[in-house]
Amino acid sequence: MLEKILVCLDGSKAAEQILPYVTAEAKRAQSTLTLFRVISLPEVTVPISVPGVTGGQVSTIGTRNQMQPKENEAEKYLQSIAESLRGQGLDVDYVVLPGMSGETIVDFAAENGITLIAIGTHGHNVARRFFVGSTADYVLRHSNIPVLTVRPS
Repeated sequence: MLEKILVCLDGSKAAEQILPYVTAEAKRAQSTLTLFRVISLPEVTVPISVPGVTGGQVSTIGTRNQMQPKENEAEKYLQSIAESLRGQGLDVDYVVLPGMSGETIVDFAAENGITLIAIGTHGHNVARRFFVGSTADYVLRHSNIPVLTVRPS
């Protein structure tokens, strides 16, 4: 039933607290784990001369060049965790994608046959959650796939 588990990690120790839960479940159900990290897109808003329109997002060569070190760092991070989990006998892969965190997680899960999304609930501070919204909250509200959440201690 839980063949493919998507493990959402943002690089924080708080997010990593979900790992013991998903590794136990993956061992029990012989699931494949996909470690997943979303890198926010650095974009520039360009004003558009249309009344009532605030502007459009534009990705430039400079913003794309800013992405490469972040993607490399994210891949090294996930690779390290994947190697550790493989040492425990688990089937693990990893994916790094650019985008908006919640939307990218939900879309990836739906498009790749994920059967469970695992995500921590408190990766950001209270002020940021109030203004930006929680990725976990977005995933819970928009996913048609079961979601396992863990609140860091």
